[in-house]
Amino acid sequence: MSDSMNVGNLLTDQLDRLFEKSVTREVLTQAEAGALPQALWEELENIGVTLALVTEDAGGVGLGNADAEGVWRAIGYHAAPVPLGDTMIGRWALAEAGLDIPEGPLAVIPQPLQLDASGRLAGGEIAVPWAEQVDHLVAIALQGDEPTVCLLRRAGILAKRQASISRIPSARLVLTAVQPSAQAPLPALTSLGLLPNIAVLRATQMSGCLDRLLALCIEYGNTRVQFGKPIGKFQAVQHMIATLAESAAAAQVAGRMGCRGLDRSEVEFGAAVAKIRVGKSANECTAIAHQVFGAMGVTDEHTLHFFTRRLWQWRDEGQTEHWWAERLGRKTIQAGGNALWPALVD
Repeated sequence: MSDSMNVGNLLTDQLDRLFEKSVTREVLTQAEAGALPQALWEELENIGVTLALVTEDAGGVGLGNADAEGVWRAIGYHAAPVPLGDTMIGRWALAEAGLDIPEGPLAVIPQPLQLDASGRLAGGEIAVPWAEQVDHLVAIALQGDEPTVCLLRRAGILAKRQASISRIPSARLVLTAVQPSAQAPLPALTSLGLLPNIAVLRATQMSGCLDRLLALCIEYGNTRVQFGKPIGKFQAVQHMIATLAESAAAAQVAGRMGCRGLDRSEVEFGAAVAKIRVGKSANECTAIAHQVFGAMGVTDEHTLHFFTRRLWQWRDEGQTEHWWAERLGRKTIQAGGNALWPALVD
């Protein structure tokens, strides 16, 4: 096991303990009302996880995306109401472009934008999670064919509050004629900008969320008694939970593949596989979880909805599995039939 993997595992263990202690129902409810949990964020800054992807030369930890996979999965498992993954990716992009990293959490605009002749953004209105809870945002804009990392001040952007199924605070940002506070080229990115990174992040968070659904269903199946015995003893319920476990395991593998794709410069293929497979699992597993819990699972008092609502929201963020499936299919067709088998086995 490499040193970076050891560090990644240590960070994941720390996060699991921190989230277990700090992510309470009260914190989740307050965050959905618009309050970023500052005490939790300060602890995340103190353990250094927000700079995990930044190189050591730039003051970070120097982990790869595959090493950070457990961190992202922990965010989903606990439904942690902080933009940790987004900040990690945003800080990585700023550092890679040689820009100064501002203090505090970051929101990321995943869709690539355009820079006009005056160096201002031209992107219309875009919904961005956590946009009203941060002071800075990171975007990728194309100037010709060259991807450029742009740091934006939140105070200078018109925002319209946006409701979402996850209830995570979001806003529609009006990004027409916005002047970045700093910008620098980053040729290593593709024309999709940070969209593949956010897609893999969301897919990996979803895989953690699916693990939590499995744990909740197993616990409920062993404690909920009907007709004189726990419902987990009934074969029909066992079959549903087994299907959920299989689908959650497939999602975890897909998330890991997406992270490795980012590290190996196979960003589009890795993101597509992760989003397609995890999106399918989310659709299947949320239905099973609510079947297992029955009427109890749709009440606001139960914790199940915190996870299923995030799964439904994260399916759309970083583009849906249908968008990625179409893009992957088109690229496969354009490459020709002779290239399909070598692409699969490689």
